[in-house]
Amino acid sequence: MIKRKCVLLLKTQKRDGSVDKYEDLLQSNGFEVKQVKTLVFDFKNMDILKEKLTRSIDYEGIILSSPRCVHAIYLALHNDERLIQNWQMKHNFVVGETTHMDALEKLQLDCNGKESGNAVNLSKVILENKSLYNKPFLFPHGNLKTDTLNLELGKEGLTIEGVLVYDTIANPNIEKEMKNVTDDFSSIPEYVVFFSPSGLHSSVNYLKKIPVDLDNVKIGCDNDLDNDNVDKTTVIQKTAANEIV
Repeated sequence: MIKRKCVLLLKTQKRDGSVDKYEDLLQSNGFEVKQVKTLVFDFKNMDILKEKLTRSIDYEGIILSSPRCVHAIYLALHNDERLIQNWQMKHNFVVGETTHMDALEKLQLDCNGKESGNAVNLSKVILENKSLYNKPFLFPHGNLKTDTLNLELGKEGLTIEGVLVYDTIANPNIEKEMKNVTDDFSSIPEYVVFFSPSGLHSSVNYLKKIPVDLDNVKIGCDNDLDNDNVDKTTVIQKTAANEIV
């Protein structure tokens, strides 16, 4: 059975318990919203990250590719205002509006690149002023990072110094959560939205357990996902909340 006017969001959950902008917007437009946490994150190497953060003079700035990277810096600095201030006047960049907002709220870093949406577009933003940069950028990242930024910036002689700060792990309770929101795998919301490739891969087999034709379900995803895993996907360019509606 397909539940009409209902949306299933398959995404990571906010740590601070704040309102989810996607859920808030969808509910205000009359949708019932269900969520399943697809991934969990194991933070690591905070001592290595902090050591690099104490050497701000060695870097042009920081590149933050996800809210988890922001949170890793937040954990490493422990609200050390002096260290944070050392980075505030540097050339700092982010991928996406959510990461931009997190960096602003948690680290007081007003970064460029919030409209970029992905690593390729962010590299173009950075390269607009490539003549200004002589030092590497600090690049905290997860275990599933791609080499896109390194390759694109490297073509123009810019370097990044990476440090692994978290591992992405499939939510060990995902089957139970999927069972709950699909009435024991007997129904599915009319709309299903994925927010990451790893989130897709950890969820799609459970969706296939539901005895419905997925051709009749409107499936949205980030445009970097491999659509071979689902049928007739509706691609949402940057998964902005208003694009889902």
